[in-house]
Amino acid sequence: AVVSTQSTGDRRSNTCTRVIGAAIGTQGNSAVTSLSLNHYGNLLCAAREDGLCLLYDIDMGKLLAAFSPHSTAPCKSVQFYKNPRYILSGSYDGTIALTCAEQVLLSPEVSATEILGTHRDKVTKVTWHPKKQAFATCSADRTVCLWSAKEGVDD
Repeated sequence: AVVSTQSTGDRRSNTCTRVIGAAIGTQGNSAVTSLSLNHYGNLLCAAREDGLCLLYDIDMGKLLAAFSPHSTAPCKSVQFYKNPRYILSGSYDGTIALTCAEQVLLSPEVSATEILGTHRDKVTKVTWHPKKQAFATCSADRTVCLWSAKEGVDD
């Protein structure tokens, strides 16, 4: 089985400076499909084919939490909002989800995810608008959709 790893690299030397495989990729041998760094650069969210998303603290070198925004469907795209409390994700089950990272960390037993919308086929990419409370998604249904973020997603 292939073990998934992520690396942080040094752009000047083109060498990997750290491999984050033990904490993220080896649990269940599920491939990592997408990742996002928060705006401060201290948290990494890795999405996996088994539907699990993992929050990793880069500075502490520690896995903080695991959550499944799309049940067991493969999570194919994740992105932190500019306010790092929120993580947008898209899945092969066609759903687009918003997860409150704070809630995942503080009360993992409480659902911190809300399904914001759906496509007719697999969601392949999600991305936040850089200036507005909005996001875009694309799908295997051959559509690109622009969405308004729900109220309460603040800066």
